[in-house]
Order: sequence, then structure tokens, then C-alpha cells
Amino acid sequence: MKKKVLPLFLVACGIALMFSGCATRTTASGGKETTVLGGALTVATNSFQPTTPATADVDTTKLIGRGNPSGAKTTLLWGLITLRDY
Repeated sequence: MKKKVLPLFLVACGIALMFSGCATRTTASGGKETTVLGGALTVATNSFQPTTPATADVDTTKLIGRGNPSGAKTTLLWGLITLRDY
């Protein structure tokens, strides 16, 4: 019985995430912030805000080595992982 319920549960969770919607707003710094899948993915521009200590923070300017940061920030899984360019 459990073998039949688990795939059905996973499909139901996937459908709920797919139809959870998205939103775009203008931030105080003049950038845009777009949220997709109920906050599972958030993309922000001109977001030179500090990250929270509870996230796995990746600074892409150190990985790629570009000179001028764009201020873009991508947050995955409701803030668990943050990719930032500043």
C-alpha cells in the first residue's frame, strides 16, 4: 500500500508547486524581485542586501572574477541556497 501512496503524494506535491503562482515587485533600491513556485525560486536585480546567516551563500564574483558586480541575487529553496553577484 505504501508503494502506491508515495508516488501519488510526490505527484500531488509537484502539481501544487507548479500551480502555486509567481509574483514580481519593485524593491526599495529600484530593482525587480520575481518569485516563482511559491518562493522556491526568487530572482532579484539591484539587490545589494546582505544575506542571512541561515543560507548557503555563494558569491559568483569570486568564482567568475568579474570586475563590476551586477547586484543580481538568486535564492533557491526558500532561502536555503543563495547565489549573488555583489
